[in-house]
Amino acid sequence: MSLIRFGTDGWRARMGTDFTFNQVRLFATAYARVLKRINRDQKVHVLVNYDTRFLSDRFALETAKVLYSSGIETLLTDRDTPLAAVGLAVVQKKLQGAVTFTASFNAPIYNGIKLINQYGRPAMPSETAILEKEIDRISDTFHHQPRFIPENFADIVDLRDEYFSHLRQLVDFETIRKSEMKIIVDNLYGASRDYLDRILEENNIPVSSMHGFPYSSFGEVVPYCTASNLRALSEAVVRQSASVGLATDIDGDRFGIIDHLGVFLPANQVMPLLIEYLITVRGYSGPVVKSIASTDLIDRVCEAHKCPLFITPVGFKYVAEMMSARKAFIGVESTNGAAINRGALIKDGILFSLLFTEMLAHCRCDFKKLLRDFHSRYARLVQKEVSVKTSISRLKQLEKLCENGELGRLGCKPDKVLFTDGLKLLFPKSWLLIRSSGTHGVLRIYSEGSTKAEATRLVALGRTLLGH
Repeated sequence: MSLIRFGTDGWRARMGTDFTFNQVRLFATAYARVLKRINRDQKVHVLVNYDTRFLSDRFALETAKVLYSSGIETLLTDRDTPLAAVGLAVVQKKLQGAVTFTASFNAPIYNGIKLINQYGRPAMPSETAILEKEIDRISDTFHHQPRFIPENFADIVDLRDEYFSHLRQLVDFETIRKSEMKIIVDNLYGASRDYLDRILEENNIPVSSMHGFPYSSFGEVVPYCTASNLRALSEAVVRQSASVGLATDIDGDRFGIIDHLGVFLPANQVMPLLIEYLITVRGYSGPVVKSIASTDLIDRVCEAHKCPLFITPVGFKYVAEMMSARKAFIGVESTNGAAINRGALIKDGILFSLLFTEMLAHCRCDFKKLLRDFHSRYARLVQKEVSVKTSISRLKQLEKLCENGELGRLGCKPDKVLFTDGLKLLFPKSWLLIRSSGTHGVLRIYSEGSTKAEATRLVALGRTLLGH
């Protein structure tokens, strides 16, 4: 049986052991068969993309060749390209899907695959389950037979112009330009280079950039938007007296914001303000979707502005599906990922970096003042998150916690218990969430309370409940 399994955000594995060219060929063969079976009466067109990781471009090329040999009309990006541009291309070109080689924020030894379905959304578990079943069915007898592939077998596509046109419809670049803000962009050696910085330049907005070339081993930088990973950007913002620092991760789907003081701003702090800005200034209306680990400040904004709110398990594929079903104008994750319901429902770190900058420019003040004004209307909440290693005993304990009566036996009496994704305990003005990561071998413990002490106490409770 194959080791290819799609978790919360795709398949990821160590190169040279589980992630090999033969495994990639196996995946591509099974993927082609599934697509052809689903689309019996029409030609199948698939876009193949990659990030800046070691061998990602070669894995993408090999996949494109296997798809072509299997009768799939294949498009191949001309360079590593942000995921949002790929999702948009699937919708605009009416493709049957897209493949991107990326392992997101994992160490350089890892690579992986993210799948986008025909609707421009992350593939759902029901879709990847069919693919996994086909992979398992053919894996024992699979043997790749090289075939002659003509030099021009795939259409090489540049997605930047179409994506930039999309951004111009969603972002008020004139307001940003008039503000005369000083912006620094950290590309983190990823696919957003010459995207986020270039569209600012093309709109005559002064910008300087860093880490703006592909570097597969990442050096001392991890291509993921956290406070520790954006330390160099933080230092540059302070040193150059910049208004804001903007970053995206390696495949461009997550954003990272550094304020003018060099402070990293997590999504649970940024998104409630940005949602309210989009409603009150930009005129967006309708439902909002958030993952279960996202801040309750979003709930309060939705209640104040009479926007229906829908909650999903962690994983943007669930957020995107709910956005589509409920016609929500925005979907949010707690890990710096969000999408606007225009075009493809894919997390877009570039777009939300720009929308945050637009919000600052429109309000003509720094984020600290914006936050102070926001909390004059909405009481402050504090979030905390930790991870503990998965073990059989801890997984069994989590299962027991989800059973009726177990919490009471342990002396824990929440006001309400949710099982949307793992176990979420709701207390007056606070909550605790324990869930198993679908991508990494860890259990996540999240909490939110009115004070740092309360959030810390709830995380400690989570450890105790797991027997940690």
